[in-house]
Amino acid sequence: MKKLLSFLAIGVFAILPMSASALKLDWDCEKSCRNEDTGKCEQTCKIYVTENTSLAELKVTDITLTLTGDADKVTLKSLTPANDDFDVESSREGNVISMKFTNLKEITTSKVELGTLVLELEDSAVNCSGKFKLEGVEYEMTVEEPDEPSTGAALPVAILTCGVGAAAVIYFVSKKNKKMYKI
Repeated sequence: MKKLLSFLAIGVFAILPMSASALKLDWDCEKSCRNEDTGKCEQTCKIYVTENTSLAELKVTDITLTLTGDADKVTLKSLTPANDDFDVESSREGNVISMKFTNLKEITTSKVELGTLVLELEDSAVNCSGKFKLEGVEYEMTVEEPDEPSTGAALPVAILTCGVGAAAVIYFVSKKNKKMYKI
């Protein structure tokens, strides 16, 4: 019985991997069209690696971004590392942007910010969606359009509407009471 149990235990350890180091990609992108002079917009994406279980082993991270929207209207403006712990290289061929992050120091957290990618868009109508790819796994990148700022035009309209309503009530109430009182 002990032999059967020991063979079973050894078999389980042989079949199961000792450590899984599947990295996942995460990002935070926003689109801004503040530069009115050139008419161009920028899309800024902070790129993170999460679920880094083998903390010290993350040396080189190769990420590709395949642009699926209006790729011909998008240029790579900059790619900067998050801090001095990383070296960054980037290149673009067609609609594919290749990024290589090389770690210079030991990583001590499971979520690591690699760097910031800035894409320049020809105008605000450019659709800059794409697919990030890390270790063979693809992640869809979609960016929500920025909300239009509130102008505050609703407040004066509400005040005017209340004023007209109050004037109408005063008019109808005074029309009902036609009696004149002597003082």
